[in-house]
Amino acid sequence: MGGMRAMQKIFKDRIMEKPVQGDILQESFINTMPAWINMLLLSASGPIKPVVAACATAAQSVEVGVETILSGKAKVVLCGGCDDFQEEGSFEFATMRATSDSLLELAAGREPREMCRPAADTRAGFMEAQGAGNHVLMTAAMAIKMGLPIRGIVAHTSTAMDKLGRSVPAPGQGILTTARETPLKHGSPLLDLEYRSAQLRRERQRLKEWVADEYKDLAAQIDRMKNAGKGEVDSEFVSERTAFIEKEAARREQAAKATWSHDWWKNDPSISPIRGALATYGLTIDDIGVASFHGTGTKANDFNESSVLNEQMKHLGRKTGNLLPAVFQKHLTGHPKGAAGEFAQIFLNGSFPECECGDGSSSLSAAWMLNGVLQVLETGLIPGNRNLDNADHELRDFKYILYPSHSIQTDGVRAGLLKSFGFGQAGAEVLVVHPDFLFAALEEDMFRDYVARREKRQRQTYRYYHEMFTGQKPFVRVKSAAPYTPKQQNGVYLNLLARASYDKDAESWSFANQEKTAKMTPADVTVTNALTEASKRLDVDADGRGIGIDVQLCSEVPIDNQTFVERNFTKAEQAYCRQSADPLASFSGKWAAKEAVIKAVTSAAGRKVWTGGAGAPLKEIEILRETGQAPVVRFYGAAEGAVKNLSIQTVKGAISHSGAYSVSVATVVS
Repeated sequence: MGGMRAMQKIFKDRIMEKPVQGDILQESFINTMPAWINMLLLSASGPIKPVVAACATAAQSVEVGVETILSGKAKVVLCGGCDDFQEEGSFEFATMRATSDSLLELAAGREPREMCRPAADTRAGFMEAQGAGNHVLMTAAMAIKMGLPIRGIVAHTSTAMDKLGRSVPAPGQGILTTARETPLKHGSPLLDLEYRSAQLRRERQRLKEWVADEYKDLAAQIDRMKNAGKGEVDSEFVSERTAFIEKEAARREQAAKATWSHDWWKNDPSISPIRGALATYGLTIDDIGVASFHGTGTKANDFNESSVLNEQMKHLGRKTGNLLPAVFQKHLTGHPKGAAGEFAQIFLNGSFPECECGDGSSSLSAAWMLNGVLQVLETGLIPGNRNLDNADHELRDFKYILYPSHSIQTDGVRAGLLKSFGFGQAGAEVLVVHPDFLFAALEEDMFRDYVARREKRQRQTYRYYHEMFTGQKPFVRVKSAAPYTPKQQNGVYLNLLARASYDKDAESWSFANQEKTAKMTPADVTVTNALTEASKRLDVDADGRGIGIDVQLCSEVPIDNQTFVERNFTKAEQAYCRQSADPLASFSGKWAAKEAVIKAVTSAAGRKVWTGGAGAPLKEIEILRETGQAPVVRFYGAAEGAVKNLSIQTVKGAISHSGAYSVSVATVVS
């Protein structure tokens, strides 16, 4: 349903001939709420996805948001909603006997705070609540780049309908399907984190070979164009084709990461969605430390939900005795239902490069519950069900679930599972993992930079609240105009790289500088040009002198490992790389250059020259360069002797960098 007050005016006040605004119909649409939010606050042009699933709406909006981000349609999703409270809805819930009867409760000596008693043997329905809120979803990379507070990782979301029936509000168990699997006798190797890591390394190795081949093909193509009498090849052609190789390599690496990081378990009948989502982070079903129940306090729901969760834990092999604490928040918050106007409003990709997004945490039904799970992950404190004065004896059959009446302070919770059920066969589930599993995967420098950006944003947040509390500015700051003029509008819409600039005086974003676009690093054509010059000797020349080309993914160079750095780089190389603007890219470039030199010398000799094996240190090959000058290759120790025996005078090198990898070509000169 749409806005309850708008409905009252349409169906009651209009008949009673009371004054009603002429356009009241517009306030009854489901998408009106996100529309107002965008018109007043965001001014975005991304997808809008209204979601309605009764009491499971909030959880379903999270799933829609996650899928929208993973599909590439948006980078940031604001999902949330609100629910109104009016006598019409309250009366109908009462006639369905879904809510507790205040007269009967008072007659039994119950105070209002006791009238919602989930899991208790005397439970008699829920108490209604009213509220609104939201959650901000985005990729981990975007959150780190923006310095946002990361409260949890959405590892898994799912919705499911139930079987045939004639009752709309009847509880069902369709969400049990998230535990569906037919396990193999010896288990799938995909569940092994080390196995998946090895597969990703192999994919990256094949990617490096592909990049090297593409550079060779490009150099050969340029050489053919020159030989065809076209003279000098257009420099833009070289730059565009080089940029294409860089972007395609980045796309393929991203696809490989997706395959072996979070897509590997999908559509595998031997791995359930819950197990696969947990295994992505090296976790098992025993690592779920809390279950947030929909827990309305009705006779049917609490038993049905417990039955579903218990069966899931049993089927997935949770160890007996490892009880899963259940959290019932509605004894405290009441039941805000599913948000009559739940929504998923998505920012336009690239439109808000420095968007002031927080970690909105006041929300509805499942949204409130999700916030509760995030608080459990943050504090390790599992809140008790204070109104559980006497647990229902029927719940004792569920051996995997603990129903605490008092709070439990744990030493940490790794993952939490949330369920939400709505009228109309709407079952939903969200699995959230502790953000430490993300932070642990970051390089030390990246984490340090994130902390600095996070602290800066915290100061900005403090200033925002301070201005509001002191009355300088309102809490909700409504925008008066779009960030672009009507004349600029089409240009902004049709240019994916258009970027807004922040005006400190006006304290707003605008596209006043129409020339500003997203920063695009020009393609480094150094290696392409070097290969073109040596294109006639890509294999081995008549004198046995060859060239070598190597591609190195920056992410594979462990510069935080001091032992690795000391074994493979001289003091001069280390000093040069450490003082560069991007130390990781610099180390990666030198590593690629060393490998290219080995390949070039081996090609020149026509036989194996380096006998140290793949794990041998490369410190005896030194790559030095002055600013603006070509790299200089020097040899020491055994490497110097091997080169002299081959009568090699010198080795020329060239290094190119892209955002994801470094490429180097080495050419032997006799």
